[in-house]
Amino acid sequence: MTPTIDIFIRSYHRDRYWLALALRSIAVFASGHRRVVVVVPRSSLARMERSAIESERVHLYTCRDYADDYLGQQITKLNADLYTNAGSILHLDSDHVFVAPCNLKARLFDQGRARMALDSGSDRPETDGWRQCPTAFLGEPVRPDLTAPPPMLVPRRVYSGLRAFCRDAHRMSISSYAFAAGAGRFCEFALLRGFALTREPERYLWVDAARHPLLPECRNFWSRAQTPTSVAGSLPPELTARASPGTSTQGR
Repeated sequence: MTPTIDIFIRSYHRDRYWLALALRSIAVFASGHRRVVVVVPRSSLARMERSAIESERVHLYTCRDYADDYLGQQITKLNADLYTNAGSILHLDSDHVFVAPCNLKARLFDQGRARMALDSGSDRPETDGWRQCPTAFLGEPVRPDLTAPPPMLVPRRVYSGLRAFCRDAHRMSISSYAFAAGAGRFCEFALLRGFALTREPERYLWVDAARHPLLPECRNFWSRAQTPTSVAGSLPPELTARASPGTSTQGR
C-alpha cells in the first residue's frame, strides 16, 4: 500500500508571498497528498499572513529561532517527521509552484517504491563541501552527487535513522553536527539521500533528475531575485488571478 504523503515546507517571513503562491498552486493543481505542513521560526510568525496559510489542509507550526537560519532551516527539515505522522514526506520550498495538474502518488511511487533522484548533470566538483557532506557524515565513500534541491520524497523512517546514526557515530545531535560542520559543508538533502543510498538502496527507484524530473509539473523559481509579480506572466491563469503581490526578498 502506498504510504500517506504530507507536503513539508520550511519557510520564513521574507518568503511569505511566495509561500502564499505555492500553497495556492498546491490547492489548485496537486492531488494524492493528505495535507501541507508549514514550519516557520517563532520570530517570523507575527509577520506571516496566517489567513493566506492556514486552512483545513494546511497546518502551520513554529520552530525555534536559529542564529544562522540557513543551517536552521536544514535542521528543521531533518526533523520533519516530528511535525507529521505521514508515512512519506515531500519536501518543497516556498518558491516551488505547481503549474499543471499533478497526482503526487502517481509521480513519486513506482510499484510501492519511492522515486529518489540522482543528478547526472551536476557540475559540482568532488571536492565541494556539500558534495563531500554524506561521505564525511557516514564515514564511507559516497560517489554520486546527492546535493540536488527538492522536490524530494523521504520515507519517515529515514529521519529517525539518520538522527540515531548521528548520535551513535558522532556523539552529538544532528543540530550540533550541522553547526560544527558549517554551512559550506552541510547539505540536508545530500544526507537524506546518502542515508537511503547506503542503508536501503533497494527500497527506492533511483532516477536521473537531469533527464527525468521528479515533478515536471512543479516549477522552482528563485525567491532571492524574483517575486510572484515578476513571474506572473509565466504562470497559468488559475494562479495569477489570486497571486500575492510580493516585493523583493533578501536571502537568508
